[in-house]
Amino acid sequence: MTLALVALALAATLLLARVPQWLLLAMLGLSVFLAGASLYLGGLDRAIGPLIAYALGLGLLVPAGAVAYRNSRVAPAKRTPVRQQLEARKRRTLSKGGDPVVIPGGGDALAIPGYEILEKVGSGGMASVYRAKREQDGQLVALKVPMEQYVADAKFIRRFHREAEVAQRLDHVNIVRTFEHGSMGPQHYMAMEFVDGRSLEGYIEGGDLTIDLSVAVMQRVAAALQHIHSAGIIHRDIKPANIMILKGGVSRAPGGSALLRDEAVKLMDFGIAGGKVLSRLTMTGARVGTPVYMSPEQARGLRIDHRSDIYSLGLVFYEMLTGQTAFKGGYEAIVHQQIFQTPAPPRQLNLRVPKVLDQLVMRMVSKDPDERPSLGEVVDLLSGIDLSEGSADDLGDRLVLTVNARQGVVRVLDLEGNLHVSLGDLGVGEPAFSTAPVSVAASPDGHLYMASFEYRVGQERHHMIAKRSSDGELIATFGAYGMHAGELLYPASVAVARDGTIFVLDSESHMVTHYDVEGGLLRRFGGRGHGQGTFNDPRQLTLGPDGSVYVLDYGNRQVQRLGADGTYETRWAFKLGGGQVGMRLLDGLAVDAHGALYISDGTSAKIRSITPEGKLGTTYVLEKLQGEASDQLMDLGVDSQGVLYASRRGGHLIRKFAPDGSLIDTVETYAPVVHMLVDARPN
Repeated sequence: MTLALVALALAATLLLARVPQWLLLAMLGLSVFLAGASLYLGGLDRAIGPLIAYALGLGLLVPAGAVAYRNSRVAPAKRTPVRQQLEARKRRTLSKGGDPVVIPGGGDALAIPGYEILEKVGSGGMASVYRAKREQDGQLVALKVPMEQYVADAKFIRRFHREAEVAQRLDHVNIVRTFEHGSMGPQHYMAMEFVDGRSLEGYIEGGDLTIDLSVAVMQRVAAALQHIHSAGIIHRDIKPANIMILKGGVSRAPGGSALLRDEAVKLMDFGIAGGKVLSRLTMTGARVGTPVYMSPEQARGLRIDHRSDIYSLGLVFYEMLTGQTAFKGGYEAIVHQQIFQTPAPPRQLNLRVPKVLDQLVMRMVSKDPDERPSLGEVVDLLSGIDLSEGSADDLGDRLVLTVNARQGVVRVLDLEGNLHVSLGDLGVGEPAFSTAPVSVAASPDGHLYMASFEYRVGQERHHMIAKRSSDGELIATFGAYGMHAGELLYPASVAVARDGTIFVLDSESHMVTHYDVEGGLLRRFGGRGHGQGTFNDPRQLTLGPDGSVYVLDYGNRQVQRLGADGTYETRWAFKLGGGQVGMRLLDGLAVDAHGALYISDGTSAKIRSITPEGKLGTTYVLEKLQGEASDQLMDLGVDSQGVLYASRRGGHLIRKFAPDGSLIDTVETYAPVVHMLVDARPN
């Protein structure tokens, strides 16, 4: 009997191990044989106990065997996962009252007593927003509900309800109203004014903002933010997506200007707003919010105040005016830029931006919070702003640049670097430029002469010198491509004499061509040679107050002075020091209104001035600037106050030197400089 039980146990073990059916049946047969043998040899009285035990074991074994037999042919049934059960619940139809409802489009099951959920209208990083009807009066509201993964976060839920408490304290026509907030079990909600409209982000992406509409919107947003700050609250997440414009809130006057209703603009989403004593709400400190609009102090994780919102508002205004964000890249790259980099002024990106707005935005995005204007100043300025622009002719001394950019190829700046006028973009046909002029000169009457190298196949008479008005209108062209008298191969430099005649240096033919005021040929002089009226790789030309012609003879490492008729007069060159044989490399020149000569010494990285009497004057040291190529020419110019300006071609900075040689400042051009002219225009 003991052997029978052992056989039965072995069969059960094999069954659990899912052995082949033939082996299982063999073991069952063996156990039956052994049980019968025990009954025959021991009798019924002695075998009754083991037989009962054997029968019970066999009763347990047979159903298990049946299951095993079925499992070998049929896949086992699967339990429905919890996620699938939830998805099935979402497919239930809409119902009213306190029953959970499913939002069309796959929204979460939601039940808020007293509200009929209509549809899901949006979802942010941490919460979803639903359009709902308040049952007591039928008013449409927006229900803001935390996403499921944040419901268990006690800190987040406290912040969520604090947002509602903060928002309920505010009463302003340009701020979205908050009616109530609460919870129903694990479900938390906030009921707000429903805004049927379009976000400012949508307006920017659609290119639907004009300058006057941008001003009108910003005026109302600034007033709303001013109200928030007066309540001791910092918004901390000013961005275009949090500014709404009501449907039908914008119209057009007969003259085409934008008309904006006062109540059409709504500032919303106080999800990370807090009082001044609650400005560090998360484990990451102040690094909360959208990094593109984050203030430098916020990016550093420092304690912030209302001035941080002013910075963010300035970046929003920047994007409204230019159509692009001030900073670009990944999170860490943007944070670095927020802390260390100043964006290009809006006017450099959109030349239609008025100077007054350009200056306002740059004050708002100042890295130093103390330099930012108050919101009161912003509102007052925008309320009484004059968007009309003055002419560049109103300037005194000015900087004229040709730059390597698609927009604003020729730019007129004041001496502080503020852009006043931009002439033409790259393109085909007037008033576009097919290429950036390699040189520009100004006449006493304010006209600009531009030299551009361009040879078009099949258009041999293409003119390479253009005369334009101060506002860029083309007046005349001359200097056709060719090798005959009056024609040019590569016009490298142009200058205008006091009598209005024009000199053009051709670096390919090594000739200087003198034109009359109408572009007619007067004379040519120069040619290839080793000096005294001939040149080797001439690069620049300028004129003295007495009409003398100065040529940077780059290949011969000298500056030559010639008469207006081409007669050689004198030259300047500098020997290498330290017992070395040869001459220093010269890479720039200018002459001021008094006849003083300025020569850039590329070998020693200095600018040397020479008085009209021929004596050495002030020396200016050129510290190398980041990204500046030392093998490019240096454009020099002097204003009516004796301030020297130096710009390395291909760079984007202009140095300003005082008459004593000290560096005053550097001016950012925001585009690679092709040529710089200082147009000194004494009163």
